[in-house]
Amino acid sequence: MNRTSGIHRWAVSAAVFSLIMASTGGVSAEAPAKERDVMKNVGSYLQWNSPVTVKLDGQELPVKAEMEGTKILIPFRAAFEALGAKVTWDGAAGSASAVMGSGGSAHSVQVRAGEEEAVVDGSSYTYDHEAVNREGSLYVPLRMLTAASGTRFEWDLVSRTLLLESAAPTASGFKAGSPAYEAQGDIPARYAHGASADGKDVNPPLQWEGAPQGTKSYAVVMYDLHPIADNWIHWSVLNLPASAQGISEGVTGALPEGAETNAYFGMGPPPHSGDHPYRVVVYALDTEKVELKNAPVFFEDLEPVLEEHALAKSEWTGYFRGAE
Repeated sequence: MNRTSGIHRWAVSAAVFSLIMASTGGVSAEAPAKERDVMKNVGSYLQWNSPVTVKLDGQELPVKAEMEGTKILIPFRAAFEALGAKVTWDGAAGSASAVMGSGGSAHSVQVRAGEEEAVVDGSSYTYDHEAVNREGSLYVPLRMLTAASGTRFEWDLVSRTLLLESAAPTASGFKAGSPAYEAQGDIPARYAHGASADGKDVNPPLQWEGAPQGTKSYAVVMYDLHPIADNWIHWSVLNLPASAQGISEGVTGALPEGAETNAYFGMGPPPHSGDHPYRVVVYALDTEKVELKNAPVFFEDLEPVLEEHALAKSEWTGYFRGAE
């Protein structure tokens, strides 16, 4: 997908998405085409309702996840038990619970079939899909798992595989985040694209600290991990000086010339596609300048270049939901 035309086409996708839903017929088990085209993903998402392979730390789970209109539902028992949790199921009530760890570091989740709400560590959260009972097996939204366990995830469109990582990246002391929203929390609407309700299309503020010795510059990338977006880059900034400790809100377009390889493009999920996870990755690099021949479109286009020079990196993921 050409970056320039892709931006304009993606901006109008929310409008055409509702028409697609109204005009598309039955649901097929065919996977999307094995090529990277976000707009084709938008147009064919109803055909994606087929099983999804799940791998945890490289090992495939015995039970597949399901996809309903691009919303990934994971098998509750198989996923949580693979993470070492104690899972209980009340068949009469149609509810399940999982407890991970013990003492002050314990995490818990309680959920009931047919409900969008779940209790994670004592607090209630509403997700983008109800928990579903499939012949005695409970399936829940992926976000519920990540909220309760801190599990990191990636999505591979070509193989239709959800890649889960139970262990956090090796701690380096380098930490990055945003004061505007919590990790795994909802991103405020002001940072959404102008076509979205209340969207101002301004970048969120970012902060970081603890960069390793030898850091000569920083790079920032924000991308959408949702199956429709397929790791599409919403923002990338390179060659920030080693003295930088963050980026202020709303500075996109005012950064030094050439710093933004991808100008900030606020969140704009198509209607009915549920929660989109937007991941910000901040890299501490061993070089003062990274040069690119072309502006990257997908995260995988840019990641290898940054990883080659990365002394450390830190991630911060938030969610934004399109209109229902």
